[in-house]
Amino acid sequence: MAHRVRSTLVLFGLSALGQRLLQLAAFALVGRALPLAQLGVYAQGLAIAGLLAVLAGAPVRLVLTREMARAPQFAGPLLRLALRTRLRNTGALLVPALLWAWTGTAAPWFWTLSLLLALPLACDGKLLFDAMGLARREVGLETTAAALQLALVAVWLACGGGELWPLVAIALGCRSLYALGVLHTAAALPRSPLPFPASVRPNPLVGLGQAAHEVLAAGDVWFVALWFGDAAAGGYALAQRLGAAALLPSAQLVRLLLPHLLRAPVGGDRVATVRAALRATAFAALPVLAGGLVVAEPLCAWFGPEHRATAPVLRLWLAGSVLLHLGWQCSHALLAAGRDRAYALGLLGPAVLQLAWWAWLAAPGAGELAAGGFAAAHAVYLAGSLFALRAELLVGHRRWLTAPLLAALATAAGAALPCLVPGAGGLPWLLAQLAVGGAGGLWVLWRCELRGRWQRLGDGLAGASGFRV
Repeated sequence: MAHRVRSTLVLFGLSALGQRLLQLAAFALVGRALPLAQLGVYAQGLAIAGLLAVLAGAPVRLVLTREMARAPQFAGPLLRLALRTRLRNTGALLVPALLWAWTGTAAPWFWTLSLLLALPLACDGKLLFDAMGLARREVGLETTAAALQLALVAVWLACGGGELWPLVAIALGCRSLYALGVLHTAAALPRSPLPFPASVRPNPLVGLGQAAHEVLAAGDVWFVALWFGDAAAGGYALAQRLGAAALLPSAQLVRLLLPHLLRAPVGGDRVATVRAALRATAFAALPVLAGGLVVAEPLCAWFGPEHRATAPVLRLWLAGSVLLHLGWQCSHALLAAGRDRAYALGLLGPAVLQLAWWAWLAAPGAGELAAGGFAAAHAVYLAGSLFALRAELLVGHRRWLTAPLLAALATAAGAALPCLVPGAGGLPWLLAQLAVGGAGGLWVLWRCELRGRWQRLGDGLAGASGFRV
């Protein structure tokens, strides 16, 4: 079982690194070809598609994933139920949205293509496939779609670029290829009668909390454009892409650990599992935040002089995302334990706070305020989630927090060292900062976590959760 955990982690790490590099390369080509305001409009188009897909699937996605982890024998019918529900809800939402695109916008084709992107996004197989032990198939589909998108974006750039609608058409075509693969896999799974357990039908509060949380995660660029302007949205989108690439290991751990957290209450030790999840996530996320605080300015400046001002946005976005990733582990533990009310309120409260912050402090061009609202909301989210699990976690916080903090300090110190050299600057020095900072964090990780134990990596998690898929 530990070998299964390690091999899945290696798969997620290598494939996700490849995917993120492909996606980041595509966005870098677009970002360097478009001015900041136009980049913001493009990001809004992608965000509104994600927004519709989230609204369609949020009420059932994690609840059905929980049922798959608990009862793998019913995974096939549950997966098909999830996909049917998402597609039906997305279609219903598209009708008024398309009407708006043709009656209330100056670029109806751009917005139509953006909205249609919601249909393949509704067929996302992450988490659902993970709970069934089919992560490798989903990874292959995702990597293929990312590689195709990069190739087509390069063709767009070679043909002169400038127009936005071909970019959205490329995204629509690539995600449609991915969606077809997901639907084909779902259709090939064994068919059995759906048990319709009561927990498959989420209560309205769970649906509301999940929808509010995911709407902001998928549509934050759109909200930033609404209240802070296109230029702020472009800077926010750039920070988002860079931060997401840097936090890729943390995000993949969240994905890897979800089935274990969902299975632990019925097949293992829930407390030990969530502590292991928090420790692993802290090791993956805190050093990235520390290094990002140091290298944010030269990293953003590489995209052009106009983008240098995005550095504070990137720092705040990284801080908010690290808090978010840690909060996710706590929320998943609450969901797994059947504490649906605490789970839903923990998601709903910070989402309302973030929207209120943005609406109250709206100011054109103030991207730092937008990112500050993101960070503040997720600080509340993590604090509330830890409080809900205080009996299990806060007493033993040193078991999962101290060593990751040391790794973060080593990363920040390493990233700052090249700055002490007179005349340091430019891409070579940025790469040196990234390399030295990463080496510092990895050294602490090796000393505190892996030295003498790397061959047993995954043993504790496997034994604690009881997840056997």
